[in-house]
Amino acid sequence: MRNREDILKDLVNLKSNLAELQKELSQYSWDIETPVLIINRMDFTNVLQRCIDDKLTFLEVENWANAIECRDDLGFEDNNVQEIIFDLANPDINGEITKDMLKSIILKLT
Repeated sequence: MRNREDILKDLVNLKSNLAELQKELSQYSWDIETPVLIINRMDFTNVLQRCIDDKLTFLEVENWANAIECRDDLGFEDNNVQEIIFDLANPDINGEITKDMLKSIILKLT
């Protein structure tokens, strides 16, 4: 069994199948007092750029954002990243994910 931090790194960077990563993480408790890993702007923008480059679909980005949105074991470099994760995880209330939206997010974060 892989350790939580390694699985979270793969999740944050979307380096493996999302369903498999979620299954691996299900072996660990959701309740944790301090984050094991902090999502930084660079990791975040790399995933968004992969979508802009057609290596990920908008649905994959939405599902990825949903997978990390409410995890206690993940923290965020700043509130902007956390708010953007919420926006991407909830396109029904925050607006459709588009390449222009992702480009705008990357510009905001860099």
